[in-house]
Order: sequence, then C-alpha cells, then structure tokens
Amino acid sequence: MIPRVLRRSRFRLVYFGMAVSLLGDASLLLVPGILAKSLTGSDAAAGLTLFFFTLPLCFSPFFGYLIDRMDRRRLLIVTCVLSGISLAPLVAVTGQDRVWLVYPVSAAMGCSYAVVFSALGGLLKVILPEHLLAEANGALHTTRQGLRLFGPLLGVAVYTGFGLGALVLFDMVTFLVAAGVFAMLPAPESAPKPIPELVVSRGRREEFWAGARHLAADPPLRRAAVALCLMFSLAGATESLIFAVIEHGLARSPEFTAFTSTAMGVGAVAGGLWSSTVIARRGELFAIGAGIGLYGAAVVCWMVPSEVAVLGAMTVAGAGLTLEGVARTTLVQRRSPGHLVGRVSTAFESLTGVAQLLSLLGGAVLVSLVDYRLLLAVVGLTACCAGAYALRGGGPRPERAPAGNRSSRDTDLSPQAPSN
Repeated sequence: MIPRVLRRSRFRLVYFGMAVSLLGDASLLLVPGILAKSLTGSDAAAGLTLFFFTLPLCFSPFFGYLIDRMDRRRLLIVTCVLSGISLAPLVAVTGQDRVWLVYPVSAAMGCSYAVVFSALGGLLKVILPEHLLAEANGALHTTRQGLRLFGPLLGVAVYTGFGLGALVLFDMVTFLVAAGVFAMLPAPESAPKPIPELVVSRGRREEFWAGARHLAADPPLRRAAVALCLMFSLAGATESLIFAVIEHGLARSPEFTAFTSTAMGVGAVAGGLWSSTVIARRGELFAIGAGIGLYGAAVVCWMVPSEVAVLGAMTVAGAGLTLEGVARTTLVQRRSPGHLVGRVSTAFESLTGVAQLLSLLGGAVLVSLVDYRLLLAVVGLTACCAGAYALRGGGPRPERAPAGNRSSRDTDLSPQAPSN
C-alpha cells in the first residue's frame, strides 16, 4: 500500500530529489574518514573529518535567517549545485601531504546539510497538512539512513575499483540531478514570507534570534533540546571510537566501517517505518527519549569483541537515531510558526552541533589516551540518562502547536485535514 504522503505530487518530487542526492551522499559518506585513516594511520585524523562536518552547525542561526527570508525551493536548487562543486578538491587528495583537503570538503558538506534539511523542513510545512508531517519525515529519514544498506558498500566498491575521481564525479552528478528535480517543483510561495511587524519593530537583531527565543520559550522544544545536547555532549566521540572498536576490538581494517554503516541502515529502515506510528500513539518527546535510549544501550554493546554483537548493536543504534531524528523534525515543524521554522530548526542544530563538536574534539584526543571501552561505557550511560529525561516529558498524544502558530497555508492547502 502506497503511503498517503506519497500520493501527493509535490512531495513525490521532493522525495525523489532528496533520494537521488542522498544516494550520492551515502556512497561518499565513509570516504573522507577512510582517506584520513589510510593516509595517516590515525584514528584521531579520521574522527576529525566529522569534526569539520559538524563545525558549520555551530553557525546554523545564520543559515536559518537566510532560509526564512528566501524562497526555499530556490535555496535548495542553489545549495545542491554549490554542494556538487565543493566536492572537486577531494580528487587532489593523493598523499599524506594533501590530506588536509579532506577537512574543508567536510566543512562544505556540513554547510550543505545545515541548509538543505532546515529548508526542507520549512518547505514540507508549507506543502503538506500537519497530520502528514510525521509520515513525510519518516519517509525521508528512512530513505536517508536506509541508503546505508548499500550506499557505503557502493562507495567503497567504486573507490577501490575505479578510484576516488569516479566516486566524486558520481556524487557531483547526483547533486545536479537533485537540483533539476527541485527546479520542477511549482513555487509554493510567490515571494519570501514577510517578517511579522512585531519582529521588525524590534530590529534586525531580534529577528535574527527569534528562532532561539521560540525554542527556549516552548516547553516541549526546550526539553528535547536539553536531552539532545546532553546526548551529543559525549556522543560525538563515537566517530573516533568506532575506528578503535574495529581495529582493536574486532581486529579488522578501517574499510569494515562499510559493514557497520550498512548495519545501521538496516536498523534505520526499521526505525523510520516505525516512527510515525510511535509519534501518533505516544508523541514526539516519547519518541525522542526512546530513540536516544536505544542509541545509548547500543553504544554500550560496542564493547563486546564480537562482529555479530557489534553489527547487531549498530542496527539498534540506527533504529534509535532515526526514531529520534523523525520525532525531532516533526516536533519543530508542529511547535513552530511557518515563518520561523528555518530559524528554530537551525537554532536546534546549533545547540546540538556545539555539543557534538566539543565531544568530537574530546573523543579525537581521548581515544589515544583512554581505553576505548571505558569511553564507550560513559557515552552510552550518558545517552541513556538523556533519553530518560526526554521520556519524562512525553505524553500519550503528540502536542499540537498553538493555533496562532499555524500557518494559514497549512489550512488552505489541505482543507480536508482533520483536527485533533
């Protein structure tokens, strides 16, 4: 049976464009870390690729200001084109003296991530009724994470069989195809939404920080942000720790990350398919807490020196992260007015990005000084505590945004949408 949201033509275009782009992303996902590890032999160098990927998230409020003032469809087109071009320097990474090029490319991809997914969240709020948001987010997150089933394996196969240049070219083409698909979307807005008079009267600075103020003032959003910041304050260390698990715990080469990522993809598919049901029955905060808790339990299980155990735990981690991601995106869309979705989303990303950035740095340093199993235990138990905090705020049903926060377009585009 075709999901209800895929019966809508505009969402089908969005879905196809994102799927094509995400296929290229998944195939290139592991290559920066593998390059850094292979050329330097350092777990820390490999982990720093994600540090630079996460770095732009600290400046997400700047992106949010841009997203809420521009036509989101055009912004997606421009971002996809620029993202494809930014991959070109990877071709020049041919030796240890050029490994530094991996890091600015990772940073460029982090910028792309911050803009694309925040702009996409605002676009979905405009083109879909509220009761389909969780289903749409579930479909996109499932596809994004589910491509781990074969995307990393495809990337490693192309990289080892045809070289880095072929893989980079493939990813560049996927970005251009995605830009073309987004160009086929009818413009949902004739012009950027005007900033409300109240915000304008307070000046540009107030307008810039409006998303952060809304995030701090809304209790469910605030609780979710605290829980995720707590988790990411240590979880970023796993990007370096996974290489230690593979090398010391499993005695395998760095390329084994293709299999761990594929295992995460299997779990992500299950988590994504399950997410809309969990959200409908228990609410976004419950789903966020459950997802974080599953991830924390899985990280603890990475200590077991068994390929079966580690791959099984990676599957559980993938399910937890996808469940949390779908619930977080849906909560932001439902609890934010249409003209603020971009800024609230990027404020969320900025908070969690700073926490993850610090833990990435700490993990890159500590992985060489402390037994990786001790670090895994600390990360996993902290994530479980963060999940419990979010669960305490969960309710039996998802909360709706206040009536005044709903965009008039939500009602105009879907007069048949039921009210809760």
